Amino acid sequence: MKNSKTVLIDKNPGRNSQTFGVARELGTSVDLIHEPSVGVVGNKGDSQCYIGVGPKVQTIHDALLARIGTEGDKMSMRLVQPEFTIATS
Repeated sequence: MKNSKTVLIDKNPGRNSQTFGVARELGTSVDLIHEPSVGVVGNKGDSQCYIGVGPKVQTIHDALLARIGTEGDKMSMRLVQPEFTIATS
């Protein structure tokens, strides 16, 4: 699954420091910071339809983390942290 269309690879560590930090915090390779991103984004709020969203997202995120890497059988993608907007029903 290698079809990266990277526009710019910035070798300046100062401008990439946040991206390096996020990769390290999420446990992914810093070699993937310029690859396409994958992760969970969506809504979360105070309605019963959002009950259990957190654990489900964590399960998905853990599965993605296990499949991302620089090895031959892994996906060369950048993992992003889960992000939610808040909804009220």
